[in-house]
Amino acid sequence: MGIAAAITYQLCTHCAITTARGGPCDFDAENIGEVLAFMRTHGQLVPAEYVHSDGDWTCEGCGLDQLAPTRTFTHF
Repeated sequence: MGIAAAITYQLCTHCAITTARGGPCDFDAENIGEVLAFMRTHGQLVPAEYVHSDGDWTCEGCGLDQLAPTRTFTHF
């Protein structure tokens, strides 16, 4: 049997904060429904690492295109 690789998710700052807190925080997001659905689907996640990504990428929590660095989260 091999060791299973951890699945990581790339999250923007707002989704990372919401995920780390376990629910909505003090920011106004039009797409909070998508973020909460992501949290329900993927269960409890913990921060994995901070990544300086080159170019744009899509947040797996809210689905919005991002230019800022990403935070990755993995299963607890």
